[in-house]
Amino acid sequence: FQGLRAIAIIGVLFFHLFPKRFVNGFLGVDTFFVLSGYLMSSILSRESTINGTVVRSFYVKRFKRIVPLYSIMLAILAVVTPLVFLPNDISHFVTDLEWALPFAQNMQNVLKKFDYWDEVGVEVLIRFESF
Repeated sequence: FQGLRAIAIIGVLFFHLFPKRFVNGFLGVDTFFVLSGYLMSSILSRESTINGTVVRSFYVKRFKRIVPLYSIMLAILAVVTPLVFLPNDISHFVTDLEWALPFAQNMQNVLKKFDYWDEVGVEVLIRFESF
């Protein structure tokens, strides 16, 4: 299980660092979705009955595990970014940070009609379509 997660992380990382060389690295994200679904269903299947209380407890535990670290990461970025970014980039970062605080980064991209594949390059799409 951990090995699959490591492979998925490496694939996504290399895809972002070298998109023309590791064109299928984005599949690591799909791997995470599958692993998350498996993990969630296996945790919930251990319960004798699944009701609102069990599901709520499951998500409260996830919230407590994820949100504090996420908040710390955003706080560190808010301090470090002005030290290393150019002024024009800082204004974009502040906007991104405002969307990141409520976990709404993807909604920002939807409202902007941002196309991820245009950013990555057409070559990836061509290879993906031939899959």
